[in-house]
Amino acid sequence: MRTLKSDFILLFVATIWGLAFVAQRMGMDHVGPYTFNGIRFALGAFSLLPLIIINKK
Repeated sequence: MRTLKSDFILLFVATIWGLAFVAQRMGMDHVGPYTFNGIRFALGAFSLLPLIIINKK
């Protein structure tokens, strides 16, 4: 059971990684590289914010 869970998580991460590459190529057609990286950084920071607040408690 533990191995199945590990394999699923690895597949999930690889899928996200691959889709992020496609999104990056498509996104670069519409905005500049600094804007794209800034938006990506902001989304990452906002997605980690709840985890930081939960771990602080």
